Amino acid sequence: MSVTSSTDRPELRDLIVDLVTSSARFTRQATALAADGRPKALTRALSLLDEHGELRVSEFARIDRCSQPSATAVVRKLHALGLVDRTTDPDDSRAVLVAINDAGRQWLTESRNSIGDALAPRFAHLEPEQIRRLTEGLQELRDVLKTTDLN
Repeated sequence: MSVTSSTDRPELRDLIVDLVTSSARFTRQATALAADGRPKALTRALSLLDEHGELRVSEFARIDRCSQPSATAVVRKLHALGLVDRTTDPDDSRAVLVAINDAGRQWLTESRNSIGDALAPRFAHLEPEQIRRLTEGLQELRDVLKTTDLN
């Protein structure tokens, strides 16, 4: 696979910048409006574990772009709340594996639903055709992300 520089396809670079900027803005607004009261850092951590599955704390830290001590603190808090399971890594007894559990999935679902409930009235004006196009575009983006290694 050949690598294309951003100067070869500035429209692609501009699209990616717009996607990242818009999604960050949308996420900030969504979490500000959601009234579930759950700490967003914990919800983000659960989302990461839901997406990636069981991880070592060091791998969690790498993917989340945080320090190992910060990752350890988040994992401890999630475990204390009963939202993740911790097990010893069978390949290295000094390492810990962390996985989201059913209670964590429930927390994540409730948090996401809270965001949806908070934002839905702000999008009630959308016509069915607009919703269909947005849904198709979002699915296309998901498909691209599944085939693109961003880690």
